[in-house]
Amino acid sequence: MKIQTLILIGAIIFLVACSSPEPTPVDSETPQPAITRVAIVVTPTPAISPTPFSTTIIERYTVRNGDTLGGISLRYDLSVEELMRLNNLTNPNALRIGQQLKITITVPRLAPAEKILPDSEVVYSPAYIGFDVAAIANQSNGYLANYREKVEGELLTGAQIIQLVAERYSVGPRVLLALLELHSGWVTSSPQTQNQITYPMGHVDGFRQGLFFQTSWVANHLNQGYYGKISGRLNAYAYKDRVRARVVPTINPGTAAIQNLLALDSTWDAWQGQLDGFVATYKKLFGDPNARAIEPLVPADLKQPTLRLPWSDGEMWYFTGGPHGGWGDLSAWAAVDFAPKDTANSCYASRLWATAAAPGKVIRVENGRVVISLSSTDFQGSGWTLMYLHIGKAGRINPGTLVNAGDRIGHPSCEGGDSEASHVHFARLYNGQWIGVDAMPMILSGWKILPRDQEYDGVITRGAETREACNCRDNAKNGIVADGGK
Repeated sequence: MKIQTLILIGAIIFLVACSSPEPTPVDSETPQPAITRVAIVVTPTPAISPTPFSTTIIERYTVRNGDTLGGISLRYDLSVEELMRLNNLTNPNALRIGQQLKITITVPRLAPAEKILPDSEVVYSPAYIGFDVAAIANQSNGYLANYREKVEGELLTGAQIIQLVAERYSVGPRVLLALLELHSGWVTSSPQTQNQITYPMGHVDGFRQGLFFQTSWVANHLNQGYYGKISGRLNAYAYKDRVRARVVPTINPGTAAIQNLLALDSTWDAWQGQLDGFVATYKKLFGDPNARAIEPLVPADLKQPTLRLPWSDGEMWYFTGGPHGGWGDLSAWAAVDFAPKDTANSCYASRLWATAAAPGKVIRVENGRVVISLSSTDFQGSGWTLMYLHIGKAGRINPGTLVNAGDRIGHPSCEGGDSEASHVHFARLYNGQWIGVDAMPMILSGWKILPRDQEYDGVITRGAETREACNCRDNAKNGIVADGGK
């Protein structure tokens, strides 16, 4: 019986092997799967794993001081030759600070598509009218309620710091409070470790210690995600373990803002837990965020109101900075720079006046920043608002003042933000959202400002006249005489 059984099994194996078709001839360089015919008889075929998401995207890298093309190529695992081809470079040593390079990146994962927050919660929108950071801090009675820190020479409470950052970057203070609670428990309890005291937003960086610098870093990178999604400049999230995940095209900018921020200090594996933790913390503090949603935050048919050049008629100023970040370096390209004629690349306050671009009310003045509301409210995040930066303290307009187009608001200087020469940084917001010049051209006295590929580049045109943004004072190249739009 045993011999007969063995003969029968051997015959079956022989017939299976002989009946299998010969493989089709292919190019010898094409990898072929191993073929094990007997295994078909004795073991089941394993399940096929789904193909992982993978795509190649192009991102932009901004050249910094000390960068070389060789160093950038090593960082992104691209050859110098490929970088030169992508960016039409002929000289590998001719990089300049601020130049943007195209980088190809392989992205192996796709981020989740679930909505986290409406846009009106992430920006400082009308959803925050009446919201009181100090009241929340005091009611919660955590570490934040009694915190004090010196900011730009002034001692501020923790609540004042959150409010200041929310206004400057135009981000939602509820988002900032929820992130603070998530990372350190400052809102409702006390921090448990020294790191939670020094780095309350969880971003460990020796140059960004304390609540003000931590919160400013968070706000800047929330804006990176929000406006990167709107502009299409953000295609993938970067995690601290160097993994990348593709941004889902259908998510809203507010969700992209949260996903982007939490990715920066997290690994891919821990990131989903961070997202869930943020949502739970937010709801614990403030309830359902969708209950306050304002959608759409910015109407699709929105038109810019009539604006004039922000200086007096008859004066020539210079277009020194094309479209760039409204506040910080990662928000929408909502701002442009103009320099008066009399400061000669110095930080001496100009004798000339910056003026109101439209009728409105001055609703906020602090450290070089002047905000004019063009709506009927005194709230920065409602309707159209105009933001001026680097307005010197001497002669600066007072909050609460009603202005007409052309009225004086103050003298250009270097006060507030980073500046190497006196000028005016001018930007637009609508319902708290920075209005990028790439999304809606800025028109001042009939001059239309248009961006180019690089931040701070751009042109301003009116009829047959064109001026190019340039960090120079050249009457023919970038000089503009205000004439009331004539």
